Amino acid sequence: MPDLIPTKNIISGLEIYEPHPVPDEFVYPFGPRKHLREYVQALLCRKWMILTCILFFVAAAAVITFNQTPIYEATAKVEIDLQTTSNLPYKDFSQDGYNLYLYQEYLATQIGHITSRSLAREVVLAAGLDLEIPAGVKPDDKPFRLNSLWSWIPGLEESEEEEEHQLTREERIEQEIDIVLGNLDVVPERDSRLAEIKYRSPDPELAANIVNILTREYITYNFESRYDATSRATEFLQNQIVDLKAKLEDSDEALIAYARENNILSLGDNQDVILQTLGEINSNLTAARALRMEKESIYRTMAGAATDKFPQALRTPLMEQLEPKLLADEQELAQMTMQLGPAMPQVKQLEGRVRQAREQLESEKQLAIENAKTEYETALEQERLLSEAFDEQKVLANKVSESSLQYNILRREVETYRQLYDGLLQRIKEAGVAAGLESSNIRVVDAARIPESPSSPKPVRNLILALMLGMMGGVGLAFLLDYMDNTIKTPEDVEEKVGLPSLGLIPSLKSARGRYGRLPSPRKQSNAPAEALIRRGVELASLNAGSSQIAEAYRGLRTALLLSKPGNPPRIIMVTSSKAEEGKTTTVCNTALSLAQDGKKVLVMECDMRCPRIGEIFRANGIGLSEYLTGQVEFDDIIKEVTIPNLFIAHAGTLPPNPAELLDSQRMQDGILAAAEKFDFILIDTPPLMAVADPLIIAPLADGVILVLKGGGISPDILKKSKKSLEMVHARILGVVCNNVDLNSGYYHYYYAQYQGYDSASS
Repeated sequence: MPDLIPTKNIISGLEIYEPHPVPDEFVYPFGPRKHLREYVQALLCRKWMILTCILFFVAAAAVITFNQTPIYEATAKVEIDLQTTSNLPYKDFSQDGYNLYLYQEYLATQIGHITSRSLAREVVLAAGLDLEIPAGVKPDDKPFRLNSLWSWIPGLEESEEEEEHQLTREERIEQEIDIVLGNLDVVPERDSRLAEIKYRSPDPELAANIVNILTREYITYNFESRYDATSRATEFLQNQIVDLKAKLEDSDEALIAYARENNILSLGDNQDVILQTLGEINSNLTAARALRMEKESIYRTMAGAATDKFPQALRTPLMEQLEPKLLADEQELAQMTMQLGPAMPQVKQLEGRVRQAREQLESEKQLAIENAKTEYETALEQERLLSEAFDEQKVLANKVSESSLQYNILRREVETYRQLYDGLLQRIKEAGVAAGLESSNIRVVDAARIPESPSSPKPVRNLILALMLGMMGGVGLAFLLDYMDNTIKTPEDVEEKVGLPSLGLIPSLKSARGRYGRLPSPRKQSNAPAEALIRRGVELASLNAGSSQIAEAYRGLRTALLLSKPGNPPRIIMVTSSKAEEGKTTTVCNTALSLAQDGKKVLVMECDMRCPRIGEIFRANGIGLSEYLTGQVEFDDIIKEVTIPNLFIAHAGTLPPNPAELLDSQRMQDGILAAAEKFDFILIDTPPLMAVADPLIIAPLADGVILVLKGGGISPDILKKSKKSLEMVHARILGVVCNNVDLNSGYYHYYYAQYQGYDSASS
C-alpha cells in the first residue's frame, strides 16, 4: 500500500491524507490488462460498421452469384495403366514391382497429353465447334466464355460475338481450342489408377458430348501413338539387323584367323594345365626355400660352435656316448694326478685315454658339420632348380594368357553379336504381331452423363462464405480501430491509463431520455420556480426527483464525495476540466443541488471570469465576485440565495480584464475563508486547465479537485498533463467524473444493463 502523506489546507485547515504520487510509468508495470468484456464492448461500439461490412459482402456475393450463367459440369472416369515403352528384348527393371514414382511420372505425362492443344484440336473438329454454328447449338444461342470475367455484361458479349463472325476458320479453331482447354480439368484420384475428366459449359448436353469425345479421341490417340512407335521400331530394327549381321560375320572370320595364326585349337584345357603346373612349381619352390633356410641355419650354427658347447639338438648319438665317458675319465685323471703325481704309469695311461676320447669327439663334430654342409648345399641346389623351372613356366603361362586374352575378346565379341542378332530377330517377330493388335492401356470406367443440376454458381455456399468474410472483415476492422483508438471512454480507462479514481458516470440527457426519461412523480412535485428551472436543461437535472437517471448519477457523485473521508469529507471542492465544453459547470450545479437536497448548506462560487454561466443558469445578475476582488463590496454582499433551499451562489459578476491577478490575491483567500465559516460545502467553478492558469491558482485553496471528462474520446495524454499540472501546485485530486456519456454506445453496455435492471425492478 502506498505511503500516506498528510496535507493541510491553508483555508479550511482540514488535514487530508493522500497517497504519495507515483510516476505514471510505474502505475502499471506490466501494461493494461484486457478483459473479455472490453473486446465485447469494442464490438458493440462498432456493431453498425460490422453489420455494414456483412451486408456489403453478402450483397456483392448475391449480385455476382445471381448474375452468373449456370454452369454444368460433366465428368467421365478413366483408368490409366502403366505402359512399357521398351522395344528391346530385355526386361525393364521397373516391371519387377510397382514403382510409385514411375507411375506418377507416367500419369502426369498422360494428363499433359489429355490437356494438349493437339488433342483439343481433334475434339474441336470432331464436335463441330469450328463451324459457324456448332453442332447441337441453336442459332440464337450465345457462345460460352467461362474464362471471361465480364461475360455476363450484354454489351461486351455482343461485341465479342461480332468480332467472332469476322474470324477465319483457323482463327476460330484456335479460339475454340482455348475455350476447351480453359474449361477442361483432369483430376487423378488418390491411391488409384483412375482419373476424372471434367468439362464445364452452360449447355449440359455439350459438356457431356465434349467429355465423351475427348475420352474417345484420347484412346485413339494413345493407340495410334503406340502403333506408330511399334512401326518405327520395326523399321529401325530391320535396318539394324542388316548391319548387325555383317558385324557378326566379320567377327567370326577374325576369330578363326587368329586361332589359325596362333595354333589355337582349344585354350580351355591347355590353359588350365599350365596354370596348375605353375601353381605346383610355386608351392615346391616355397617349400624348397624354407628347407634351404632351415639347413643353412643348422650349418652355420654347428660351424661356429665349440665341441663342449655344441647345441644339444644337433648332437649325434656317438657324441652323446663319448661326452659322459670323457667327463668321467677327466675327473679320474685329475684325482689320480693329485694322489700319485703326473709321472706315474697309471696317470700316463689315463692321459692317453682322455686324449684319444677328445680326438674322437672332435672328429665326430667335424663329421656332423660336413653332413650339415652337404644337406645345406643340396637344399640350395634344389631351390635353384625349382626357381629356374618356375621362371620358365611363368613365361609359358604369360604367353598362353596373352593368346587367350585376345582370343576370348574375339570370342565374346562373336557371342555378343550373335545374341543381339537373335534378339533383334525375336523383337521383329513380336513387333510384327503387336502392330496388328488394337489394345490400349486406357479404359473408360464411367462415360460422361448429361448433368441434371448446375455445378456453379452455388448461392447458399457463396452467401455463407460472404457472410463469414464480412463478419471476419468487420470484426477485424473493429479490433483494428479499437487498437488504434487510445482515447478514454470508460471509468476503467481513467484508472488504467491515467491512474486516477473514477467518482461517477453521468449519462447524457439524450440517452437518458431515450431509454429512461420519465416525468416527475406527482407525489414529489416541487414548487413552481423549481419546475421552471427543470426546463432549462441538464445543468439543473438533479432537481428532477424520483427516477431521473441523471439525478441518480449526481446523487452517486455526492455519496462518493461524502464517503471520500468518512466523518470529515472535503468541504472546499474545485471543479475543472482539461479543455472547454466538457461539462464542469453542469457538474458544479448538479453536485451543489444534490448536496443541498441532502440538507447541506452549499455555496457555488463562479471563478470562471472569462466565460461565466452560473449567473445565467440561476437567473442572477448584478454585483459578483469580480466586484468583491476589486474591493468595491464585501463578500457577504455578493452571496445570493436562489429559489432552491440551502443553495447559494456567488457568480462572476462583471468580466475583469485581469482575472488571474484577481484570483491570486489575499481577498480571494479571505473570501473563501469567510465562506467556509458559513457554509457546509463550497463548490468552485473554474476555467479549463489547459487554457488558462486560473485553476492552478485556486487549486491549493481547495480541499480537493474534481476533474470533469467528457465521455467518448479524449486523449489520455491531455488528462495526464492536467494531473501533472495539479500535482505541481500540490493539489489533491479527488477523482474524475465521466460526463455526458452516451449510454447507447457499446462501451457503456455494462452500465446500461445495470441501469436497465434497476429501472425494470423499480417499475
